[in-house]
Amino acid sequence: MEPVKVDGAWHFKLGGATYPWDDGRQKSFEEKLASPDLEDTFSIPYVPGPITPVTRENEDPGRIRFDALFHATYGDTQAHVDVVDIDFLGQKLKVHRKVAPAFARVAKRLDEAVKREPSLRPYLMNLGGTFVWRNIAQTNRQSAHSYGISIDVNVKRSHYWEWAKPKEPVRWANRIPQAIVDAFEAEGFIWGGRWYHYDTMHFEYRPELLDPACR
Repeated sequence: MEPVKVDGAWHFKLGGATYPWDDGRQKSFEEKLASPDLEDTFSIPYVPGPITPVTRENEDPGRIRFDALFHATYGDTQAHVDVVDIDFLGQKLKVHRKVAPAFARVAKRLDEAVKREPSLRPYLMNLGGTFVWRNIAQTNRQSAHSYGISIDVNVKRSHYWEWAKPKEPVRWANRIPQAIVDAFEAEGFIWGGRWYHYDTMHFEYRPELLDPACR
């Protein structure tokens, strides 16, 4: 991603095209999700650390994704996403080649954590999708799983706001232990449990959101 000035405003070159950092539009949260610029992706700070309930409406750091950045970095079609097989805590998974080393580092941290706290193991069994080219459920937005940069831990021990009954008002819930969240965040992954629209099984590689220099 290369920054350039166009008519005095910052733009970025991605995959042979140029995009403005700020498209100048005032947007609601839903509009940012549907049609973001690069600035929008950083508009909600991601804060790692102790797990706390998320009660501020639409505080969803990382859910706003600028597709052109993902396409240029990881591939713009299923065929162009370069996935490799990895062993993750004894389970075979497909992930993007560029992110495989980060997954390996997380696996090492988690393996050490499980040795210290065996009660963590059930959360790391029956892992969900890593590479699955698809849209986010009930949307036309591309899922981060499409790029092989995401993983879901044990669904049966997780919470997802869309599955809550009643779904509205949103009431944050979580069972994922701090040690698991810490292992992923230490290697550049964000956690869906930091979202008002919580998805506590979900981790995705977004190191830019954890880098103060990028913010």
